[in-house]
Amino acid sequence: MKKILIVGCGGIGKKHIDGFLRTGKFEIYACESDKEKLQQVKSMFPVKEIYENFLDVDLRNFDGAVIATPANFHIEMANRCIDYCIPFLLEKPLSVNLEGVNDLVEKVKKTKIPHGVGYTRRSVPSYKRLKELVDSNIIGEVKMANFYCGQDYRKIRPDYNKIYFAKKDMAGGVLRDFITHFVDLAQWMIGRPEKGYTITANLVFGDCIETDDSALLIGSFSKNLVCFYCNAFQKPNEFIIDLAGTKGNLKYVVVSRNLSKILFADDDSGNWKEIEKFENEPRDYYFYQAQHFLNLLEGKPHNFTTIEEAAENLKFILQAIKMSSMQDW
Repeated sequence: MKKILIVGCGGIGKKHIDGFLRTGKFEIYACESDKEKLQQVKSMFPVKEIYENFLDVDLRNFDGAVIATPANFHIEMANRCIDYCIPFLLEKPLSVNLEGVNDLVEKVKKTKIPHGVGYTRRSVPSYKRLKELVDSNIIGEVKMANFYCGQDYRKIRPDYNKIYFAKKDMAGGVLRDFITHFVDLAQWMIGRPEKGYTITANLVFGDCIETDDSALLIGSFSKNLVCFYCNAFQKPNEFIIDLAGTKGNLKYVVVSRNLSKILFADDDSGNWKEIEKFENEPRDYYFYQAQHFLNLLEGKPHNFTTIEEAAENLKFILQAIKMSSMQDW
Protein backbone atom coordinates (compact mmCIF):
# COMPACT_ATOMS: atom_id res chain seq x y z
CA MET A 1 0.00 0.00 0.00
CA LYS A 2 1.24 3.48 -0.89
CA LYS A 3 1.02 6.24 1.69
CA ILE A 4 -0.62 9.36 0.25
CA LEU A 5 -0.99 12.71 2.00
CA ILE A 6 -4.05 14.74 0.98
CA VAL A 7 -3.46 18.42 1.78
CA GLY A 8 -6.72 20.36 1.82
CA CYS A 9 -9.93 18.59 2.81
CA GLY A 10 -12.65 20.73 1.25
CA GLY A 11 -14.95 19.48 -1.51
CA ILE A 12 -12.12 18.68 -3.95
CA GLY A 13 -9.97 17.10 -1.25
CA LYS A 14 -12.82 14.75 -0.33
CA LYS A 15 -13.14 13.71 -3.98
CA HIS A 16 -9.42 12.91 -4.04
CA ILE A 17 -9.70 10.84 -0.84
CA ASP A 18 -12.62 8.87 -2.26
CA GLY A 19 -10.80 8.31 -5.56
CA PHE A 20 -7.57 7.10 -3.97
CA LEU A 21 -9.42 4.80 -1.55
CA ARG A 22 -11.39 3.21 -4.38
CA THR A 23 -8.18 2.03 -6.04
CA GLY A 24 -7.47 -0.17 -3.02
CA LYS A 25 -3.79 0.75 -3.37
CA PHE A 26 -3.40 3.69 -0.96
CA GLU A 27 -3.45 4.51 2.74
CA ILE A 28 -4.84 8.00 3.30
CA TYR A 29 -3.36 10.68 5.54
CA ALA A 30 -5.10 14.05 5.69
CA CYS A 31 -3.90 17.59 6.39
CA GLU A 32 -6.29 20.52 6.86
CA SER A 33 -6.01 23.76 8.85
CA ASP A 34 -9.79 23.91 9.39
CA LYS A 35 -10.47 21.62 12.37
CA GLU A 36 -14.13 21.13 11.47
CA LYS A 37 -13.29 19.95 7.94
CA LEU A 38 -10.56 17.69 9.31
CA GLN A 39 -12.90 15.99 11.77
CA GLN A 40 -15.51 15.63 9.05
CA VAL A 41 -13.03 13.81 6.82
CA LYS A 42 -11.99 11.59 9.73
CA SER A 43 -15.63 10.60 10.29
CA MET A 44 -16.34 10.02 6.57
CA PHE A 45 -13.27 8.03 5.50
CA PRO A 46 -10.83 5.46 6.96
CA VAL A 47 -8.04 8.03 7.33
CA LYS A 48 -4.89 6.71 9.00
CA GLU A 49 -3.77 9.99 10.58
CA ILE A 50 -4.68 13.68 10.48
CA TYR A 51 -2.56 16.84 10.63
CA GLU A 52 -3.45 20.51 11.05
CA ASN A 53 -0.28 22.20 9.77
CA PHE A 54 1.37 21.24 6.48
CA LEU A 55 4.70 22.74 7.58
CA ASP A 56 4.81 20.38 10.56
CA VAL A 57 4.34 17.24 8.47
CA ASP A 58 7.46 15.19 7.72
CA LEU A 59 6.92 14.52 4.03
CA ARG A 60 9.61 11.84 3.99
CA ASN A 61 7.04 9.48 5.52
CA PHE A 62 4.89 9.45 2.38
CA ASP A 63 5.07 8.04 -1.13
CA GLY A 64 3.24 11.03 -2.57
CA ALA A 65 1.15 14.10 -1.81
CA VAL A 66 -1.95 15.71 -3.29
CA ILE A 67 -2.16 19.50 -2.92
CA ALA A 68 -5.90 20.31 -2.95
CA THR A 69 -5.75 23.69 -1.25
CA PRO A 70 -6.85 27.01 -2.81
CA ALA A 71 -4.64 28.10 -5.72
CA ASN A 72 -2.91 30.88 -3.79
CA PHE A 73 -1.08 28.20 -1.73
CA HIS A 74 -0.04 25.94 -4.61
CA ILE A 75 3.41 27.30 -5.44
CA GLU A 76 4.65 27.30 -1.85
CA MET A 77 3.39 23.78 -1.16
CA ALA A 78 4.71 22.36 -4.43
CA ASN A 79 8.15 23.77 -3.62
CA ARG A 80 8.10 22.03 -0.24
CA CYS A 81 7.25 18.71 -1.90
CA ILE A 82 10.19 19.15 -4.28
CA ASP A 83 12.51 20.03 -1.38
CA TYR A 84 11.57 16.71 0.26
CA CYS A 85 11.86 14.82 -3.06
CA ILE A 86 8.26 13.62 -2.83
CA PRO A 87 6.12 13.09 -5.95
CA PHE A 88 3.03 15.29 -5.96
CA LEU A 89 -0.28 15.99 -7.66
CA LEU A 90 -1.14 19.67 -7.66
CA GLU A 91 -4.71 20.88 -8.10
CA LYS A 92 -5.44 23.34 -10.88
CA PRO A 93 -4.96 26.17 -11.65
CA LEU A 94 -1.25 26.37 -11.00
CA SER A 95 -1.57 29.67 -9.13
CA VAL A 96 -3.46 32.97 -9.02
CA ASN A 97 -0.64 35.00 -10.59
CA LEU A 98 2.84 34.48 -12.07
CA GLU A 99 4.82 35.04 -8.88
CA GLY A 100 7.18 32.09 -8.42
CA VAL A 101 5.82 30.24 -11.46
CA ASN A 102 8.95 30.34 -13.66
CA ASP A 103 11.14 29.37 -10.70
CA LEU A 104 8.89 26.37 -10.01
CA VAL A 105 9.04 25.29 -13.66
CA GLU A 106 12.84 25.42 -13.63
CA LYS A 107 13.02 23.63 -10.27
CA VAL A 108 10.89 20.76 -11.57
CA LYS A 109 13.03 20.50 -14.71
CA LYS A 110 16.22 20.43 -12.65
CA THR A 111 15.07 17.91 -10.03
CA LYS A 112 12.90 15.77 -12.35
CA ILE A 113 10.47 15.13 -9.49
CA PRO A 114 7.51 13.04 -10.71
CA HIS A 115 4.44 15.26 -10.66
CA GLY A 116 1.15 16.14 -12.27
CA VAL A 117 -1.38 18.94 -12.29
CA GLY A 118 -5.01 18.03 -11.63
CA TYR A 119 -6.71 18.61 -14.95
CA THR A 120 -8.84 15.50 -14.48
CA ARG A 121 -10.06 14.98 -18.04
CA ARG A 122 -6.69 13.77 -19.32
CA SER A 123 -7.20 10.63 -17.20
CA VAL A 124 -10.78 9.94 -18.35
CA PRO A 125 -11.33 7.23 -21.02
CA SER A 126 -13.64 9.25 -23.31
CA TYR A 127 -11.25 12.20 -23.54
CA LYS A 128 -8.28 9.86 -23.98
CA ARG A 129 -10.18 8.26 -26.86
CA LEU A 130 -10.89 11.67 -28.42
CA LYS A 131 -7.18 12.49 -28.17
CA GLU A 132 -6.32 9.16 -29.85
CA LEU A 133 -8.69 9.95 -32.72
CA VAL A 134 -7.15 13.40 -33.19
CA ASP A 135 -3.68 11.86 -33.22
CA SER A 136 -4.80 9.17 -35.70
CA ASN A 137 -5.30 11.89 -38.35
CA ILE A 138 -8.89 10.78 -38.99
CA ILE A 139 -9.87 14.44 -39.50
CA GLY A 140 -6.47 15.63 -40.72
CA GLU A 141 -4.95 18.66 -39.03
CA VAL A 142 -7.24 20.37 -36.51
CA LYS A 143 -7.52 24.00 -37.58
CA MET A 144 -10.45 25.29 -35.52
CA ALA A 145 -12.23 24.17 -32.36
CA ASN A 146 -15.12 25.22 -30.18
CA PHE A 147 -15.65 24.31 -26.52
CA TYR A 148 -19.21 24.93 -25.29
CA CYS A 149 -20.07 24.38 -21.62
CA GLY A 150 -22.99 25.34 -19.40
CA GLN A 151 -24.45 24.06 -16.15
CA ASP A 152 -26.27 25.23 -13.02
CA TYR A 153 -23.34 25.31 -10.63
CA ARG A 154 -25.67 26.36 -7.81
CA LYS A 155 -27.28 22.92 -7.96
CA ILE A 156 -23.95 21.09 -8.07
CA ARG A 157 -22.38 23.19 -5.29
CA PRO A 158 -25.07 24.88 -3.16
CA ASP A 159 -22.25 26.53 -1.19
CA TYR A 160 -20.82 28.09 -4.38
CA ASN A 161 -20.90 31.58 -2.85
CA LYS A 162 -18.84 30.50 0.17
CA ILE A 163 -16.04 28.58 -1.51
CA TYR A 164 -13.03 29.48 -3.69
CA PHE A 165 -15.29 29.84 -6.76
CA ALA A 166 -16.67 33.10 -5.33
CA LYS A 167 -13.28 34.67 -4.55
CA LYS A 168 -10.95 36.56 -6.90
CA ASP A 169 -7.85 35.96 -4.78
CA MET A 170 -8.41 32.18 -5.00
CA ALA A 171 -8.70 32.10 -8.82
CA GLY A 172 -12.44 31.51 -8.72
CA GLY A 173 -15.06 32.20 -11.36
CA VAL A 174 -15.94 30.59 -14.67
CA LEU A 175 -12.88 31.76 -16.62
CA ARG A 176 -10.20 30.75 -14.14
CA ASP A 177 -11.89 27.75 -12.54
CA PHE A 178 -13.89 26.16 -15.39
CA ILE A 179 -12.44 27.30 -18.72
CA THR A 180 -8.90 26.52 -17.57
CA HIS A 181 -9.91 22.82 -17.89
CA PHE A 182 -10.88 23.32 -21.53
CA VAL A 183 -7.74 25.31 -22.29
CA ASP A 184 -5.85 22.26 -21.02
CA LEU A 185 -7.79 19.99 -23.39
CA ALA A 186 -7.09 22.31 -26.33
CA GLN A 187 -3.44 22.43 -25.33
CA TRP A 188 -3.32 18.61 -25.19
CA MET A 189 -5.13 17.98 -28.46
CA ILE A 190 -4.36 21.00 -30.66
CA GLY A 191 -1.18 22.75 -29.55
CA ARG A 192 0.48 25.31 -27.38
CA PRO A 193 -1.63 28.32 -26.28
CA GLU A 194 -0.32 31.59 -27.72
CA LYS A 195 -2.53 34.65 -27.39
CA GLY A 196 -6.15 35.24 -26.45
CA TYR A 197 -8.92 37.68 -25.63
CA THR A 198 -11.76 37.30 -23.17
CA ILE A 199 -15.01 38.88 -22.03
CA THR A 200 -16.25 37.91 -18.57
CA ALA A 201 -19.37 38.94 -16.70
CA ASN A 202 -21.45 38.30 -13.61
CA LEU A 203 -24.81 37.99 -15.37
CA VAL A 204 -26.91 36.12 -12.80
CA PHE A 205 -25.18 35.39 -9.49
CA GLY A 206 -24.92 39.02 -8.38
CA ASP A 207 -23.22 40.36 -5.27
CA CYS A 208 -22.85 36.98 -3.57
CA ILE A 209 -19.67 36.35 -5.62
CA GLU A 210 -16.67 38.55 -6.49
CA THR A 211 -16.01 36.67 -9.71
CA ASP A 212 -17.69 35.90 -13.04
CA ASP A 213 -20.48 33.43 -13.76
CA SER A 214 -20.06 33.68 -17.56
CA ALA A 215 -17.13 33.96 -19.94
CA LEU A 216 -16.14 33.98 -23.60
CA LEU A 217 -12.52 33.31 -24.59
CA ILE A 218 -10.96 33.14 -28.03
CA GLY A 219 -7.36 32.29 -28.73
CA SER A 220 -4.71 30.78 -30.96
CA PHE A 221 -3.12 27.40 -30.21
CA SER A 222 -0.10 26.63 -32.40
CA LYS A 223 -1.58 29.11 -34.92
CA ASN A 224 -4.97 27.34 -34.92
CA LEU A 225 -8.14 29.09 -33.69
CA VAL A 226 -10.13 28.03 -30.62
CA CYS A 227 -13.25 29.46 -28.99
CA PHE A 228 -14.50 28.79 -25.45
CA TYR A 229 -18.05 29.54 -24.22
CA CYS A 230 -19.06 28.84 -20.62
CA ASN A 231 -21.65 29.85 -18.04
CA ALA A 232 -22.51 28.58 -14.57
CA PHE A 233 -26.22 29.40 -14.44
CA GLN A 234 -28.07 27.66 -17.30
CA LYS A 235 -30.46 24.82 -16.46
CA PRO A 236 -29.36 22.14 -18.96
CA ASN A 237 -26.00 20.54 -18.23
CA GLU A 238 -24.18 20.78 -21.57
CA PHE A 239 -20.65 20.16 -22.77
CA ILE A 240 -19.75 19.97 -26.46
CA ILE A 241 -16.38 19.99 -28.20
CA ASP A 242 -16.28 20.62 -31.97
CA LEU A 243 -12.98 19.90 -33.72
CA ALA A 244 -12.75 20.99 -37.37
CA GLY A 245 -9.95 19.38 -39.35
CA THR A 246 -8.74 19.44 -42.93
CA LYS A 247 -10.37 16.03 -43.66
CA GLY A 248 -13.42 16.05 -41.39
CA ASN A 249 -14.85 16.90 -37.97
CA LEU A 250 -15.04 15.24 -34.56
CA LYS A 251 -17.71 16.14 -32.04
CA TYR A 252 -17.65 15.22 -28.34
CA VAL A 253 -21.10 15.53 -26.75
CA VAL A 254 -22.16 15.12 -23.14
CA VAL A 255 -25.71 13.84 -23.65
CA SER A 256 -26.43 13.66 -19.91
CA ARG A 257 -24.41 13.51 -16.70
CA ASN A 258 -24.14 9.74 -17.27
CA LEU A 259 -23.63 9.54 -21.02
CA SER A 260 -21.20 11.04 -23.53
CA LYS A 261 -20.55 10.29 -27.21
CA ILE A 262 -17.90 10.88 -29.86
CA LEU A 263 -19.25 11.59 -33.36
CA PHE A 264 -17.51 11.85 -36.74
CA ALA A 265 -18.41 13.44 -40.09
CA ASP A 266 -16.38 13.80 -43.29
CA ASP A 267 -18.99 15.05 -45.77
CA ASP A 268 -21.84 17.57 -46.06
CA SER A 269 -24.72 15.07 -45.77
CA GLY A 270 -25.56 16.21 -42.26
CA ASN A 271 -25.11 12.67 -40.96
CA TRP A 272 -22.79 12.07 -38.04
CA LYS A 273 -21.37 8.61 -37.35
CA GLU A 274 -21.24 7.55 -33.69
CA ILE A 275 -17.73 6.27 -33.04
CA GLU A 276 -18.13 5.39 -29.38
CA LYS A 277 -20.25 6.14 -26.30
CA PHE A 278 -19.25 6.22 -22.64
CA GLU A 279 -21.46 5.74 -19.59
CA ASN A 280 -21.20 6.85 -15.95
CA GLU A 281 -17.82 8.60 -16.23
CA PRO A 282 -18.35 11.76 -14.09
CA ARG A 283 -18.44 9.87 -10.80
CA ASP A 284 -15.11 8.23 -11.65
CA TYR A 285 -12.99 11.26 -12.63
CA TYR A 286 -10.97 11.25 -9.41
CA PHE A 287 -10.73 7.46 -9.40
CA TYR A 288 -9.19 7.55 -12.89
CA GLN A 289 -6.82 10.29 -11.77
CA ALA A 290 -5.77 8.29 -8.69
CA GLN A 291 -5.01 5.31 -10.92
CA HIS A 292 -2.83 7.53 -13.09
CA PHE A 293 -1.02 8.83 -10.02
CA LEU A 294 -0.25 5.23 -9.07
CA ASN A 295 1.18 4.79 -12.57
CA LEU A 296 3.28 7.92 -12.02
CA LEU A 297 4.65 6.56 -8.72
CA GLU A 298 5.47 3.22 -10.36
CA GLY A 299 7.13 4.79 -13.40
CA LYS A 300 4.36 3.68 -15.77
CA PRO A 301 2.76 5.76 -18.57
CA HIS A 302 0.30 8.48 -17.54
CA ASN A 303 -1.33 11.54 -19.11
CA PHE A 304 -0.80 14.17 -16.43
CA THR A 305 -0.47 17.82 -17.34
CA THR A 306 3.04 18.97 -16.43
CA ILE A 307 3.93 22.02 -14.36
CA GLU A 308 5.32 23.59 -17.54
CA GLU A 309 2.05 23.03 -19.42
CA ALA A 310 0.03 24.36 -16.48
CA ALA A 311 2.24 27.46 -16.45
CA GLU A 312 1.50 28.03 -20.16
CA ASN A 313 -2.23 27.65 -19.41
CA LEU A 314 -2.07 30.20 -16.59
CA LYS A 315 -0.01 32.67 -18.64
CA PHE A 316 -2.46 32.36 -21.55
CA ILE A 317 -5.48 33.15 -19.38
CA LEU A 318 -3.78 36.01 -17.53
CA GLN A 319 -2.58 37.45 -20.85
CA ALA A 320 -6.13 37.26 -22.23
CA ILE A 321 -7.45 39.10 -19.18
CA LYS A 322 -4.76 41.77 -19.53
CA MET A 323 -5.32 42.25 -23.27
CA SER A 324 -9.06 42.48 -22.81
CA SER A 325 -8.73 45.09 -20.07
CA MET A 326 -6.94 47.29 -22.61
CA GLN A 327 -9.76 47.07 -25.19
CA ASP A 328 -12.77 49.33 -25.43
CA TRP A 329 -15.44 46.70 -26.00
